[in-house]
Amino acid sequence: MARIQQPDEVAKLKGADKKNPQRYRKSIPKSDMPVGNAPAGLDKSAAACWFEIQSLAIPGILTAADRVALELLATLLAEYREDAREFPAHKRKDLISLLARFGMTPSDRNRLAIPKPPEGGLLDNLDD
Repeated sequence: MARIQQPDEVAKLKGADKKNPQRYRKSIPKSDMPVGNAPAGLDKSAAACWFEIQSLAIPGILTAADRVALELLATLLAEYREDAREFPAHKRKDLISLLARFGMTPSDRNRLAIPKPPEGGLLDNLDD
């Protein structure tokens, strides 16, 4: 089975564009619109999950084009939290898969290559 292609933003954070630049030469269409508020049709618990996921997501990853997938993720998360013991295994797999696609699992975050802050720290550079 072929691997799921990761978003360019996640690939760049992981440093994959430096390792294989030929894979990232094409410009990928991306929405410039923000993901926005939860859809009106979401119930209260799913809407709360929507805003929680949005606040925890890596900045710059979620856009308006991700609204449908985010709605599904929020709905599954709300359903899981309602009764985790009765949450079916196939839905749990889908929940984990959607979290991974948005870079929100420990293994996905572990692969991100985010620049380290300067050695001296922010306050060391201030003049007295």
